[in-house]
Amino acid sequence: MPHAYNKAAFITGANSNNCLLSLYCSLVTLELAIKDHLDPPWQTGHKIIDWLGSLGETSLATQLDAQLSALYCTHKDGTEVNVKANQYPDLRYIRHESDFPGKSTDNQIQAALDIIRDIKIQLNARGVLLQ
Repeated sequence: MPHAYNKAAFITGANSNNCLLSLYCSLVTLELAIKDHLDPPWQTGHKIIDWLGSLGETSLATQLDAQLSALYCTHKDGTEVNVKANQYPDLRYIRHESDFPGKSTDNQIQAALDIIRDIKIQLNARGVLLQ
């Protein structure tokens, strides 16, 4: 079940100069590509880390998990929590250092983007189409 339109739209955001927008859109694009590729297809949730492991990318999944978990966000009860990598939409509520001194930095966000770049290379080699 390809979602080419959706992936193309989020790829536009992934190519943004804003690192948070780029990270979020890159994760959405990655999720859509994996969901289209999985067997059985289109599993529920945002379990990118689990799915990467099932595709044989355990090392990169572990690295991405660590990078995303190092970021802070605001939980639905208003408290500060670390981002759960298998619930990456929490990034919408990131506690960036410009608003919350000593919290998530652009360098940390960029580190997660660097891992996603490596993941895309590996998954493209396996036939999981990501642009």
